[in-house]
Amino acid sequence: MAQVPPPASGERHAGTENGPIRRNPAGNVARPMVQRLPEPQDVAQCLEVGLFDTPPFYSNSTNSFRNTVEGYSDPTGKYDPAVRSLHNLAHLFLNGTGGQTHLSPNDPIFVLLHTFTDAVFDEWLRRYNADISTFPLENAPIGHNRQYNMVPFWPPVTNTEMFVTAPDNLGYTYEIQWPSREFSVPEIIAIAVVGALLLVALIFGTASYLIRARRSMDEANQPLLTDQYQCYAEEYEKLRNPNQSVV
Repeated sequence: MAQVPPPASGERHAGTENGPIRRNPAGNVARPMVQRLPEPQDVAQCLEVGLFDTPPFYSNSTNSFRNTVEGYSDPTGKYDPAVRSLHNLAHLFLNGTGGQTHLSPNDPIFVLLHTFTDAVFDEWLRRYNADISTFPLENAPIGHNRQYNMVPFWPPVTNTEMFVTAPDNLGYTYEIQWPSREFSVPEIIAIAVVGALLLVALIFGTASYLIRARRSMDEANQPLLTDQYQCYAEEYEKLRNPNQSVV
């Protein structure tokens, strides 16, 4: 269990417990699924979830980018109550101060994790050119509807005001090389089948072209007169030559 000296009192963001910051990365042996960090492909898959949120606009929403990046769904957007991924998985991996909701802001890693999470959200906004109409207008938990104020910011700022890209509301951009998504096994099989069909079509087309070209060449090389017209008729041979002198 690693211990980090506690921050100065003026830097403590949340929680009331005193003492050092604690970290025990991957030390939660009772939950093997949180003994790893998210993979780059998890981020790539999350960015392919096209809907910002879906009913009931909570931690059990499926096909919801908001719920996926938060980590309550698997990276593809499918809700699974046993799964913790992305943001949540990173917190739980720390297995210490950073893994406790009310204390996690005291761990400096909190800033890095949430900055990256904000960057994922910003990239999603860019890719889908999302407008505020995709944000739930009502029926979301308190504080999460479109016109609600975000807690605990002061002066008040609504979700609508922050549902824009970073350059528009924060004045800066993120410099990140986003991972590309790996193909799944069914996709690889489909690509292989299509590729094979295209190859067969190409071979067939090439063969057909060569056959037609050969036929055209053979026709072009045919003599103007066939064998039966290569010699004079016998009747013509019997005709007297008009240039032959007669005695």
